[in-house]
Amino acid sequence: MDLIRHLRYFVAVAEHRHFGRAAASLGVTQPPVSQGLRRLERHLGLQLVDRTSVGATLTEAGAALLPRARLIVDDSTRLLADAAQLFGAAAGLRWGAIPELDDEILSRCTVALRAAMTQSDAPLTTVTKGTTALLDDLRRGILDIAVVAHPSVLADLEAGPIIAVNRNVVVPAAHRIANTKSPRAQMLSDLTLATTPREDNPPAHDLLMDGLRRHGLDASLQSASTHRDVSAMVATGTCFGLATPTATVHTGTSHLRMLVEEVALRVRIVTAPGRDLGDLVHALDRELLRNRA
Repeated sequence: MDLIRHLRYFVAVAEHRHFGRAAASLGVTQPPVSQGLRRLERHLGLQLVDRTSVGATLTEAGAALLPRARLIVDDSTRLLADAAQLFGAAAGLRWGAIPELDDEILSRCTVALRAAMTQSDAPLTTVTKGTTALLDDLRRGILDIAVVAHPSVLADLEAGPIIAVNRNVVVPAAHRIANTKSPRAQMLSDLTLATTPREDNPPAHDLLMDGLRRHGLDASLQSASTHRDVSAMVATGTCFGLATPTATVHTGTSHLRMLVEEVALRVRIVTAPGRDLGDLVHALDRELLRNRA
C-alpha cells in the first residue's frame, strides 16, 4: 500500500469534508480517493470518516490521527523537494514525454529545454514512456518534468493547463478512405486501431474510445506506442492509427484531417513536487502550443 498517498487522500477529505471536492483539490477523480481511504482504514483497522449523503465527517479516531497524518504528508513533500534538488544538482535535468508525440515535436521540446537551462553544460536526459510510468518516475524523483496525456491521476504532482495537440488519422494509402473528399469515421470500421495500450493511461484511452464510439466506430485494437509502430501496422493495410502533425508520412500510409476534436492529443506538463521549474515549463508550453488543435 502507498501509505503516503493514502494519507494525503485522508487529509484532503478531512479538510474538505467531501470526497468530490477533496479529489478536485488533488487533481484526481473521486474513485481513487474513496478507494484509497478505504484501503487506509483497512490497513489501520480504524474507521477514519463517516460517509454521509452530503459528504464526510471525521470519526473520533480520524480526528485523533489527523494532526499526525498532516505532519507525515508535509514531511514527505519536503523530503521529495530536497531530494529532487540534490538529484538535480548532480544529474542535470531529466525529462520525459509520452511516445504519442512524434520525433519532431520531441526534438523541438528538447532543444527548447536546453536553451532554457541555466547551466548550459549540465546533462539533459530525455526518456519516452507511457503516462503512468512517467508519473511514477516523477513521484520517485527519477524525472524532473514530463509531458503526459490528459486525463490522468496527478495526485502529489504539480501540473499546468491542458494543451490539445492536433492529430491526424493515419490510414492505408490504398484504402478507400484515403481518396475520399469527405471521410467519415464509419469508413474505418474494417480496420483495427493501432494505438498505445490501455495500461499506459486508462482515463485517456477510454476518453478516445468513447469519442470514436459516438461517431459509430467501435474499433478493435492492436498495441502500437510510437509513430514508427503505427506506420508499420497501417502499411499492412489492416490498421489505422493517429499521429501528431509533424510526424513523417511513410510509404503506404496517408494522413487525414478528420475527427479533429475526438482524436486531439490532450497533454499536460507535470513537474515533481517542490521544484521551481517555471522557465522550463514555459519553454515546453511554448513548443507544444505550436501544434495545438
